[in-house]
Amino acid sequence: MTSIRYKLLVLGLGLTAPDPGANAAGTRQTDAAPVNIVFLLADDMGYGDLACFGSPVIQSPNLDRLAAQGMKLNQCCAASSNCSPSRAGILTGRSPYRVGMYDFARFKPLHIPKSETTVAEVLQDAGYQTMFAGKWHCSGDFTPGVQPDPGDHGFDYWLANVSNFGKDPTTFLRNGEAAGPIDGWMSELVVNETMEWLDQRDPEQPFFTCLWFSEPHTPVLATDQFRALYPAETITHHVKQLAVSGGAQVKRRGALKNPDLYFGCVSMLDHHIGRFMKYLADNGLAENTLVVFTSDNGPEHRTATAFGSSGHFRGAKGHMHDGGIHVPGIIRWPGRIEAGAVSEEPVNGTDWLPTLYAAAGVTPDIDRPLDGANVLPALIDQQPVDRPYPMMWWLWHARGGYEVAMRDGDYKLLATMLPQNNPGAINDAVQPDGWSIMQFIRHAELDNFEMFNLANDSSETTNVASLQPERFERLKKHMIDLHAEIRAEGPEYELGRTRNKK
Repeated sequence: MTSIRYKLLVLGLGLTAPDPGANAAGTRQTDAAPVNIVFLLADDMGYGDLACFGSPVIQSPNLDRLAAQGMKLNQCCAASSNCSPSRAGILTGRSPYRVGMYDFARFKPLHIPKSETTVAEVLQDAGYQTMFAGKWHCSGDFTPGVQPDPGDHGFDYWLANVSNFGKDPTTFLRNGEAAGPIDGWMSELVVNETMEWLDQRDPEQPFFTCLWFSEPHTPVLATDQFRALYPAETITHHVKQLAVSGGAQVKRRGALKNPDLYFGCVSMLDHHIGRFMKYLADNGLAENTLVVFTSDNGPEHRTATAFGSSGHFRGAKGHMHDGGIHVPGIIRWPGRIEAGAVSEEPVNGTDWLPTLYAAAGVTPDIDRPLDGANVLPALIDQQPVDRPYPMMWWLWHARGGYEVAMRDGDYKLLATMLPQNNPGAINDAVQPDGWSIMQFIRHAELDNFEMFNLANDSSETTNVASLQPERFERLKKHMIDLHAEIRAEGPEYELGRTRNKK
């Protein structure tokens, strides 16, 4: 494997490169006080689910304020169109399939191996106090001691649930021990735990904390206070539009019901994020804290309470079209990133690891390829981003007819994994009869390529492969080669049953 060492870019941030002879996985040496870092992650929130990103219905005053105080990332993408792979990409800066997170963690073998280096580990080694609260979903088996947990991946203190949670959950672990019943509504309890931890931390050390929420993933819940914001007469037109959003790639199943529940769920999340931001301000922490907000993938669309919006993008959660991966993104860093700014620079979920390292003044040594890039030069100085790899997404069972996508500049290539049952079908891809899931991942080849120019066709309506054959062939070769490289690196697991011929 290639050894990649990220050297700190001097961007007028008061940062200096750390000692190159240091032995720690990550070290920091700066002239200024180290910045605190907060990472807020919504679950299944679509690009069009906030007022500041164009929702005509949803009230999100606190996230709107965060965007006004910081920068809106109009070209923000998740590392995957599915939950667990996306989270693995954020933590490691690597393609989820290099890590072996081939699916959401429904299969017990799936986890982030301890051999991977996470953003929390390097910041921890650099003197940061680290904390995680919320939905983990990076382990197929959350039994204590069986697979790496947040503590094994660099978090000093953690309160984590294996997957989604609702009101008054009973399945959380706190630092490896059963936490018992916890009173609270989803984001409320995540914010409460984080504020309590911040109250007890060492104020002389910087902190890195992840607040990874359950909203607005199922179970979609909200108190009456937030549901009351959406009387039926004010949302009927928007609900009708949502029923046909995402083009032919979205298939909503069954009778949709209780749209006020979904909209209220987003507003409830917004409210508790507002509580947390007020805590930072009241405790003198806001001015030296970098805050990131984004979502793990696009909106769900197959359940009765699925009223999330992918905006004008094609597709939704689980799709390789942009509706599955194009998500809201906000970054706030007072004194560093201009308030009220808007960036059109493409940012992927794998970019957060090298970007946050650079913000912290940390130079990690990582003994394997990183797919992400430090995007601070673009966000602060409008400089080009030096990408080691194009942005790429892969999900073996993706719906919508394509399982792999790659973006290079304004151009996006999609491909189908073949052979498979019913290739090109709108529903989830299915491996051929007689093939295991792992065989499909390891041996299927790419075909049925399409190319889109996102600069003038962000809804991916027109295949331009035949109009630009030289570009198409170049990107096609690059995609095939990168797909093969990632496939060769990923670990081998036994995933599910083999499909038998009828």
